[in-house]
Amino acid sequence: MRQAYSERFYLNRAGEDAPQTVRLTLRMDGAVDGQVLTEAVADTQKRYPYLCVRLCTYKDERGCEHAVFEDNPLPWVVSGRRESLRLMGSEANRHLLAFAWWNDCIAFDFFHAIMDGEAAYRVLRTLLYEYCRRRYDNRLSAEGVWTAGSPVNEEEWTDPATMPRPELPLDLRSLATKGTQESQQTVPNSQQSAAEMPKVINIAADPIAPVTDKHEVVHIVTDEAQMMAAVRVCHGTPAVWLSLLLNKAVARLHPDSGDAVPTVVLAVNLRKALGTPLSHHALVGGIMLPLNRAMQDSDVEAQIADMRRMVTLQTAPDRMQAYFWQTFERMNLLEQMPTLEARHQAMSQVATISRQYGSTTLSYVGKANMGAAEQYVRELRTESCTPYLISLQVAAIGG
Repeated sequence: MRQAYSERFYLNRAGEDAPQTVRLTLRMDGAVDGQVLTEAVADTQKRYPYLCVRLCTYKDERGCEHAVFEDNPLPWVVSGRRESLRLMGSEANRHLLAFAWWNDCIAFDFFHAIMDGEAAYRVLRTLLYEYCRRRYDNRLSAEGVWTAGSPVNEEEWTDPATMPRPELPLDLRSLATKGTQESQQTVPNSQQSAAEMPKVINIAADPIAPVTDKHEVVHIVTDEAQMMAAVRVCHGTPAVWLSLLLNKAVARLHPDSGDAVPTVVLAVNLRKALGTPLSHHALVGGIMLPLNRAMQDSDVEAQIADMRRMVTLQTAPDRMQAYFWQTFERMNLLEQMPTLEARHQAMSQVATISRQYGSTTLSYVGKANMGAAEQYVRELRTESCTPYLISLQVAAIGG
């Protein structure tokens, strides 16, 4: 039994209105063989023992409920239909992840509490290798892939929340120990104070069209080489370039926004700053990239340069560490509530509050690097639940 620590943000947030599930879909270059996929999933499961868990609760001596993970020896489920299984339910063998296939597609569904995109890509690499070596080429190279038989490094299990807290600079120390019932995405984080943050265009509070509960997913496929050529021309990075495009789109849709400015919340990987590069945990932070009034009349290169400076400032290791420990303390405060339901209710306003500090969000894990098996993949799609009305999830594979 292992108590949840880093996972608590997603656990406390998850509900029917915000399931906190992610779907990664591979579109292969031919019809999927369901039997071969089932065999590949079985071998992949052997490589990731820390993901073979079920979510449970226990009560401490004070009667307070806590989330824990227990070993789950049941097999990961492979479904032959497009619709997602209900994770943690009986149809998924109570696992927090599952797989599906239809036509030429393979889908990987997982609960965000147990891993993020970085960790999920590792699982996909293993699965794709195990599938493609059976389906296409039994001599397929395994270079760069954690195969079913490769050793499991102890650091893959490491939750940075269980490690000694680093000594932070004085200006960040108070931020890392501040307790509040708001989430890591609901207030300006340790990189910027509330006074430094410009007013944000809130597209939920000031919509240009009626807001409904209907979710619409649009898949856009673009040539990677062409996109990277455009990125290099303005001396940018893919994440910053896409953030600027998002900001410009919001600004165009809201020309009469007054002092409010478009602001992208860019997801960032905390592993390097926390010293846990192999950890499977969901170690994602968020930095704020506003297109300030002073920037809006500049040319694209200047705007890119300004936003890259924002990224450099906000992703400094000590600031990322303060960000992580600030969230940890907030979840500790919630842990004082007696029930999981009470904590969920306390987090119910996350979406509303988040939108006060960001117009949209962007997640770009980076190039998938699926190894030799990547030649058999045509597309990689990402779908995720976020508090924002517009969310851009970027996946890069196969050029």
